[in-house]
Amino acid sequence: MERDLINLRVDELPLLQHIINDLGIKRSIDTVLPAHGNWSGISMGTITEYWLCYILSECDHRLQNVEDWSESRLPLLQVLSGEKELSSLDFSDDKLGLLLEKLGNSTAFGEIEVEINKNCLSIYRFEEGEELATFRLDAAPMQSHGEVKAGGLLQRGYHKHHAALPQFKVKLCTLDNELNHFAYPVTHLTVSGNTSDDELYIPIIKQSKTVLSGIPGYEKGNLYVGDTKFGAITSRAYVVQCEDYYLMPLSLVQLPLRERQALIKKSIPSSYLSVFREEGDDKEAIANGFEVVQSLDYQLDGVNLSWTERRLFVHGTAYAKSQQHAFDNRLAKMIAQLEDLPTRKQGKAHLITKEEYQETIDKLLKDNDLVDFLDVKIHTNETSKELRAYGSRPARIEITRTFSIEITKNEAAIAEHKSLLGWQVYATNAPKVLLPFEKCVLKYRHQSNIESSFDDLRNKVAHLVPIYLQKDERIKGLVNLLLLALKVCAVLEYKMAKALSKNDEQLCQIYEGNPKRGSKRPSAKRICKAFDGVAIAIIFVNYKLQFAIMTNLEPVQTKILNLLNIEKEIYTALADKIQIFFSEKNMSET
Repeated sequence: MERDLINLRVDELPLLQHIINDLGIKRSIDTVLPAHGNWSGISMGTITEYWLCYILSECDHRLQNVEDWSESRLPLLQVLSGEKELSSLDFSDDKLGLLLEKLGNSTAFGEIEVEINKNCLSIYRFEEGEELATFRLDAAPMQSHGEVKAGGLLQRGYHKHHAALPQFKVKLCTLDNELNHFAYPVTHLTVSGNTSDDELYIPIIKQSKTVLSGIPGYEKGNLYVGDTKFGAITSRAYVVQCEDYYLMPLSLVQLPLRERQALIKKSIPSSYLSVFREEGDDKEAIANGFEVVQSLDYQLDGVNLSWTERRLFVHGTAYAKSQQHAFDNRLAKMIAQLEDLPTRKQGKAHLITKEEYQETIDKLLKDNDLVDFLDVKIHTNETSKELRAYGSRPARIEITRTFSIEITKNEAAIAEHKSLLGWQVYATNAPKVLLPFEKCVLKYRHQSNIESSFDDLRNKVAHLVPIYLQKDERIKGLVNLLLLALKVCAVLEYKMAKALSKNDEQLCQIYEGNPKRGSKRPSAKRICKAFDGVAIAIIFVNYKLQFAIMTNLEPVQTKILNLLNIEKEIYTALADKIQIFFSEKNMSET
């Protein structure tokens, strides 16, 4: 009698498949991208569904590993999908590459995103009492090992760390939720790496309007938050034209230093508004300031626009301390450098005349912007020495000149300068009723939310950087696919955080080596990892399936399913489904 045992890893796959199916990703893709006549095997939506499962469980975006992964879990994928004909060849490099090209079509993916956002935002929505839907905008370069081609996606562009690598750029628009400040990725643009950030703000806002069409509550009256590059007058005017609101810090180009300092000096400290951070019963002042009103006019696309802009002058407590500390250090280093000028050292240029000293000192103060804060005097010291006649040289008196530096701090100028440090100026057209001073400051302080989304895209959901694909459409398709994965993560994390907040509890037993440690806002990665080890044993006798048995769910796994309002039968019924599904098959067929 021939007997065989197959251990089938289940892990988090049923959970991910359930979430992805709830969001309608498969249905949306199959509607927009119906199978071509020459397309064989399962639909594009089904392939995408389980490819997303692979990406989220393995944190890997490379195409070549998906086929082997699906081969090792084939019976499970067939049962979960209900597709008896599903095979590992459906996840071959060639097929996945063709799917990426389809997903890389901007028009088609825009239609897919509209449908998916309708489903996602029915779950992920801003809380009751929150009157402003807050969209955050930012861009980030992504590096590649591909070839730079004229007019192509991969181009040379500015980057702090990888200037030598070709790059493309992703402009992202995310939606906040006041429950946990998670950033749900609403939409994005994938553009060439040499594209300026400034010119992407209007296109990304237009795109957000398109993919949110038909969803109540997002037609107008939204708040868009960006960095100083968002402050171009054209971008601000476009937001006003859309009947929305903006919030960004103004750069020194948009509001020159002298103008802002003049307004700060004219302000009355006793009338400043304060911003507090509350942690439990503790309340700490983190900033204060004032605001002024500015009337603006601009003609956009032949339309004259006029609006009132609030300019919030914000003095951050911690920011001021760090800037003042940095200024003190810069001042101390300059004093030490000036005092060291007369000291002779090997390899150091030796200054001979008072004019050379004065020229060097003036240059150092100017280059370090410290002219107004230090008064430097050069003292000349002369010593004479009588020398006797020697040979043809007559007796003479030799005069030696040395120099010393006297430095005096301009305390009044220093005190005034330090009082002007730590200030930022925010601009918004939102009325005080919707965005009061304190709320405005706190809104911008959560701009790091979108940075965490870029970190997820680059490093956590899948290690996107560097990317090895060569074709532009495939690169765009891969970015689109990974943004779908981010949507799944955002909804999963939000649902979990909402359930934990409602029960005022934490989720424990999700940290390795520290089971008592808990989190009120666990990441999607930790939620999924909690299901590691769930497996099904399939017993064959004479190549015929006899029975299948699954490991029992751990308490933390059951709790996660309950918090997410998901029936545990997505796991407990799997063994029976496998037994029924393969009752007519023998081992060689499976």
